[in-house]
Amino acid sequence: MIIERIKRFFEFQRRSVHGPVPLWGVLNGIFILYPIAFFMFMAVGLEILKNEDLYQGLLVAGIVVWILNLVFLLDLRRGILTSFGTYLMYLIGHVLATISYSAMSGDHSFISLKIFLPLIFAIIVVIVGTCLVNLDSEEILSEKAVKNIYNFLFGPPVILSLCFIFLAIIGYEYFWGWGMSLLFMIFGPYLYRTWFYIIYAYQHRHDIEQTRPIKHIEVSSDLIQNKEFDKNRFKKETKHD
Repeated sequence: MIIERIKRFFEFQRRSVHGPVPLWGVLNGIFILYPIAFFMFMAVGLEILKNEDLYQGLLVAGIVVWILNLVFLLDLRRGILTSFGTYLMYLIGHVLATISYSAMSGDHSFISLKIFLPLIFAIIVVIVGTCLVNLDSEEILSEKAVKNIYNFLFGPPVILSLCFIFLAIIGYEYFWGWGMSLLFMIFGPYLYRTWFYIIYAYQHRHDIEQTRPIKHIEVSSDLIQNKEFDKNRFKKETKHD
């Protein structure tokens, strides 16, 4: 029964996926969000890690993932590699950004907890969603159940994170770490949801867009002259009538 509920919950998630990761999400990640997280980590990461080898390892991993995503853009039509590359950027970028904001806040405690908050939240969402699944309905999750999930699971951390970020902006820098960590946490379900985008792209990898080639038609000068003659004759006959 529990396994069936979990399957139905993931089926509900899969139904809302109609393609690979959107192009705007891929490009924003490669050229805006990921570089910001990477350069922040490069500037302050060593301060919190206190380990030169680990710091250098994360820098190398970050560079490799970014270069791979540039190469994966060649697969943009099919979307398999671009979707998978975006998934890697989320994982590495999340780690880099969490460490960076913790360093900015001066709070070096609970780093592991902050990094794993999205995973913990994803598990909670799956558990709650599984309990709310209606096995006797094609709808799987009712509209009321979906609203409750968003209101009671996503709502509090969003509000709390925005409050912390606001406090950090006005000068209480200590709240940067927890504010951003809670904000990253609400994207936890994409740890499994992104795989539906990857699977969709794989299942439709053989789909080919049908295009109609434009045929060039050669028209002789005689035909054009005849057309002009017919047009003039038509005008004369119209005036005569």
